[in-house]
Amino acid sequence: MALPKPVRPEHSTTVPSTGKKIKYQPFTVKEEKILILAAEGESIDEIGNAISNVLTNCVSSPADFSVDDLALFDIEYLFLKCRAKSVGETVKVRVTDPEDPTYSVEKEINVDKIQVERNKDHTDLIDVSDEIKVKMSYPGLSFFAEGLKVDNISESMETVAKCISSIVINDEVYNKADMTEGELVEWLEALTSAQFQKIMSFFATMPKLKHTIKCTNPRTGNDFSVVLEGLADFF
Repeated sequence: MALPKPVRPEHSTTVPSTGKKIKYQPFTVKEEKILILAAEGESIDEIGNAISNVLTNCVSSPADFSVDDLALFDIEYLFLKCRAKSVGETVKVRVTDPEDPTYSVEKEINVDKIQVERNKDHTDLIDVSDEIKVKMSYPGLSFFAEGLKVDNISESMETVAKCISSIVINDEVYNKADMTEGELVEWLEALTSAQFQKIMSFFATMPKLKHTIKCTNPRTGNDFSVVLEGLADFF
């Protein structure tokens, strides 16, 4: 006779980018093993794949849930929620005093206190000019491995092109599905620098998984703060 599988408890939360409710379950031991092996391998691709697989298995509702539809900060937030219900609501991280690199300390963080921070000036519909608006979509799982490349103009162009959802010129809507990435880059290159910077503000102000740790260095007596951003800082 086959043993019945253990019933995992269900919890609920909301997806930060959409506000939609989901139900999720804790990791199984098998899934935790996959995560540990991925972390030990230190491959960003493997860690990203492991997180995607775990979330797919842990989110039980809605039925059409797909990790591919989530913003990167959604993925980071939901993963921490699943982790909190699986292996404990605290995580230990080591932080270093930026003014004294020789001093570091291990701090314990309550995962439930880590939230997605929002900027009141953020919008995903950018007014490029009186005639042009650009609708943006949030970076997804693919950016977990490659990172959000905005350090130079060429990489910024490619990042923006990947995240454009549609372009509205007067009353005409041009959807990304009808254009190639090359066409989008060519269109972006025709903008003025000021117009392009308006689009780049989308990335500078978009929601982030963020937590600030405040410490005191006993050697110097000085207080210092360390800001943790993104899942890599908590993994």
